Amino acid sequence: MAQEASEKLGGGVTLDVMRPLQTFDSGGRARATGQIVEAMAKEAGVDLDKAAQIVNFAPERGGR
Repeated sequence: MAQEASEKLGGGVTLDVMRPLQTFDSGGRARATGQIVEAMAKEAGVDLDKAAQIVNFAPERGGR
């Protein structure tokens, strides 16, 4: 592609591309990190729902 673009545009063209994992699975890393945090909290006996409420990260459950 870079060669064809260089020929058509009359100048040097370089392409900066990402590997498919970085492009299409960016959420996969977040999910994996979330699972690790959940496992560590469970092992330590931490209630993640309560911790998330304390830092205003999760909505309160109830009559809303």
